[in-house]
Amino acid sequence: MRDTSPAAEQARLETIRGIEPVQRMVQALELSESARAFALGRLRQLHADRTDFELVELLVGTPLIPDRPGGAS
Repeated sequence: MRDTSPAAEQARLETIRGIEPVQRMVQALELSESARAFALGRLRQLHADRTDFELVELLVGTPLIPDRPGGAS
């Protein structure tokens, strides 16, 4: 089920297509950074005892250093 009318969707797509490719990439990277920061903030709330490194391992879902004792689990 969609909550956007076809006309609104068309207007949205036309706006996106009108943005320069470099600016679209900048916006995508900013959105990605915002999502990463939001996720890390939530992980920090749930796992206050973990280091930043351990939180990043939880975020990516894999140990960043193979065979490290106490890696993400």
